[in-house]
Amino acid sequence: MPSRRAVVGGVGLTLATGFAGCSALSGPEPTVVETEVDEGIDALFGDTDIFVTVQNDGAAGTVSVTLELLDGEGTVLLDETQTTDMEADERKRITFSVDVPEGAEEVNATASAA
Repeated sequence: MPSRRAVVGGVGLTLATGFAGCSALSGPEPTVVETEVDEGIDALFGDTDIFVTVQNDGAAGTVSVTLELLDGEGTVLLDETQTTDMEADERKRITFSVDVPEGAEEVNATASAA
């Protein structure tokens, strides 16, 4: 039969582990829901605004949004990241004003908790 000290110690460890798991779940959970190129994908050259809409389905916190421009073979030609604070269940539009390199054919945007 386990001693009282072993039982109390085990309960404390279980509670600490449970709280640690809850704090890990309480951060932002951002996802990119839309990426829009000013004047359409055919205008993907020179100074261009690219709009990335992010939905946070988690708690409030800081979110990193990364924009990549790729050529036809998947090579990254441009990589930019912005951070923003988001509230719980907030949807936000992030604007990237970029000088699109020649040969860019594809836009890829991702979001993650910072």
